[in-house]
Amino acid sequence: MDVFKDKLEAFPRIEPYRMARATGLWPYYKMVESAATPRFSIEGRDVVNFGSNNYLSLSYHPEVVEAALEATRRFGTGVTGSRLLNGTLPLHRDLEAELADFYGKDDALVFSTGYVANLCGVAGYLGRSDHAVIDKEAHNSLVTSVKLSGARMKRFRHNDADQLATILAGLPEKDVKGVIVDGVYSMRGDTAPLPEIVEVVDRTPNAFLFDDEAHGLGVVGALGRGAAEAAGVLDRVAITTVTFSKTLGSCGGAVIGSAEAIELLRVSSEPFIFTASNTPGSVAAALAALRVLRSEPERVQVLADNVAHLVQALSDRGVRTNPAESAIVTIPLKHHDDVSTVLCFRELFECGVFANPVIPPASHGNAGLLRLSLMVDHTPEILDEAADIIQKVLDGADQILGPEA
Repeated sequence: MDVFKDKLEAFPRIEPYRMARATGLWPYYKMVESAATPRFSIEGRDVVNFGSNNYLSLSYHPEVVEAALEATRRFGTGVTGSRLLNGTLPLHRDLEAELADFYGKDDALVFSTGYVANLCGVAGYLGRSDHAVIDKEAHNSLVTSVKLSGARMKRFRHNDADQLATILAGLPEKDVKGVIVDGVYSMRGDTAPLPEIVEVVDRTPNAFLFDDEAHGLGVVGALGRGAAEAAGVLDRVAITTVTFSKTLGSCGGAVIGSAEAIELLRVSSEPFIFTASNTPGSVAAALAALRVLRSEPERVQVLADNVAHLVQALSDRGVRTNPAESAIVTIPLKHHDDVSTVLCFRELFECGVFANPVIPPASHGNAGLLRLSLMVDHTPEILDEAADIIQKVLDGADQILGPEA
């Protein structure tokens, strides 16, 4: 059969992919050989880790690890069934109750991944007769969720509340309209202008706000509840989604909202009803991590201090960064093409710093960016060392690649 070969050959980015693999420039699927600590081992190199979203350094926290081990000893490695049948553990109920309490909402529902939480949330609240109005830089999980929901999708310019208002004003008043944003955007780390957005949503009939706080949980806001908390509008967000795979150091996700909104998903969401439950260890780890966050909210400020330290260290060395609004620091490169970006990534990696090159399909047009995710356990010494390496690599890239493109 040539079906798969033909589809592979028709894949739009197959030639750049093959060229990158052949020349050793492919930056992805590298083998990680240790925990996601501030320094970690990847393909035989010990490097400073700016590639992880382990913002509060909880994936290896002793209490989180022990909780996962204890849950595995008690419940086994998996529940071997769906939440509907035999897959709901006390751990699920406890985590849902504590997430709802943390966000000041009625209820929450836990899913196997953050991606699935977005899929079930969007598809659970929007259908073919509804409208999804979504930011142009929203995460792939949100865009794909809208497509699968069948809702009529409209995109507004990134963080442009005025265009959002214009789009909503042109839709039928009686129709349901879901406005979908990321509290913190994953590529540049910038935050949504939520005060302006909630004002637009509140004055629009039959509209609600869906806020994905995957990169905001544990990072932004006095208690680490995300961009909506920092903006003072958490009570005006109808639906919040979070993932456990970043700040909470586990795997899973949740939809958080009113009692009716969550009950609707519990009884009608087919991906939730027909998929296997999270493993006991992952739920226990997320619950333990959430409790560490709630008992040690000062971690949020330590993380912010680390971000400020790195930004200042880079500035002192002549390295420009974009405004840092979260735990993600981005460095705009003088050369905006994908090859130059990957070359910088590879040179950094070989010199001892692992960062993320922002290239398609995740770039959203933000070509020529290096993305650095910071952690609580990054010490000033590690950050200064990394800043030295980054300066050296970027200065060398300027000499090799020539003047700005």
